[in-house]
Amino acid sequence: MVLDVLNLGDSVLKVEPLSSDEASFDLRVDKTVRVLFDLVAESVGWATAAFLDQDVPAANRVITGEKNFDARCDELTALVKARLSSSKVALGELENLVALLQIIPELERSADLAEHIAQRSLQGLGGVIPPLTRGLVQSIADLTIEMWRRVGEAFATRSRDVDLALDESDSELDELCASLVGEGMGGIQDPRLAVDLALIARFYERLGDHAVNLARRVATMSAPKRLTPLSSLMAPSGQGRKMGLSRLTSRLRRLRLAPGDERFFELFEKAAANTLRCAVELRKLVVSFTDVDDHYQVIRGYERRGDEVTMELLRLLDASFVTPYDREDIHALVEELDDVVDEMFSAASLIQLLKVDGSLSELVELAELLVTMSEEVAALIERLRSRDGARYHLERIEQLEHHGDAIYRKAIERLFGGEYDAIEILKWKDIVQAFENSANAIEDVSDVVESILVKAM
Repeated sequence: MVLDVLNLGDSVLKVEPLSSDEASFDLRVDKTVRVLFDLVAESVGWATAAFLDQDVPAANRVITGEKNFDARCDELTALVKARLSSSKVALGELENLVALLQIIPELERSADLAEHIAQRSLQGLGGVIPPLTRGLVQSIADLTIEMWRRVGEAFATRSRDVDLALDESDSELDELCASLVGEGMGGIQDPRLAVDLALIARFYERLGDHAVNLARRVATMSAPKRLTPLSSLMAPSGQGRKMGLSRLTSRLRRLRLAPGDERFFELFEKAAANTLRCAVELRKLVVSFTDVDDHYQVIRGYERRGDEVTMELLRLLDASFVTPYDREDIHALVEELDDVVDEMFSAASLIQLLKVDGSLSELVELAELLVTMSEEVAALIERLRSRDGARYHLERIEQLEHHGDAIYRKAIERLFGGEYDAIEILKWKDIVQAFENSANAIEDVSDVVESILVKAM
């Protein structure tokens, strides 16, 4: 299992071979992950240059480099998981390893987005866009690259300061991307080219979102650890049956130390059930597109119920001395479950506010997808009690989210296909975006659950 040299464009970044040797493991893994951060930033730069200059060889280098990037991510993930299975993993290192397992997939998805930009370069769009639009694309790319450079540096230094700054940069990036979509509608006559430009804006926007997510994960890794060393609880060496610290921790986590533990699981399941009911009602709204105000009020009720469950969970967390999982993980799961219903309510609010006529077939597909994903989340949350059988639901949610991305792209192509005028395009784009945000929020729930279950191994 070796990460030797990663090539992208004219850049060659060397990575020392990784081994499972305990003394060098952390340093070499950190160095490799930092290189992957740099490679995402470089791939965005190369893909943008290929797009604007119609440089086919450069685009092909990015596309080839992305496959190499994925292979390296797979190797690194396997190595981290192998390390997790070791009986020598200390509690503090356990948290970092779990964080790495969350960071690596986001790096991989970000490299995929850079590849998508490079693939659009092959269609010659860069040669027909107006000069002002070219400048806007370059500004978007520069800001995206700067965000990735900063989060990579934050990872290297374990800085917590970049989180808020990247939120501000992401807001600026979203505004620039919205302007790029407007340029596409006003400056390009061919609807297909306008669709491509809107998709490229979306790719940059998602790159910014991933940078923000990673900054938050880095901030969590850098936070003071609350875990207390348990070496004093280990069996005496004279007994000849010394128990590894991670194994002991795993057994302790499986103990029901207080009657209040079950209450957490009950409330998690209530939140997941509320999410599913909200998704079902949202599907009813977009399937019929009648009685919009009535459906909106029902969904609003689910949103308020979600807030109530969230407050119950937070109060229980504050009042509990012993919790079934780390407090940080419980708090994260509470927030992510609440975000899902908030995003669905946002979608319903836009439909009710913008007074659109009829429905997109892709919107119905997205609504069906949200119901299916919510069913998977409910089943996944139920696995928190036994901690068995969760892998299927985690993989299923990831597959469904990827399918949602494909539906989103299809919807954007339809909107820019000439069937809708500019105002309707703007309205529908925001609604479709809200549905995709809901799917992304569900995937975020699964990421937190996966983190919890990995720690509980």
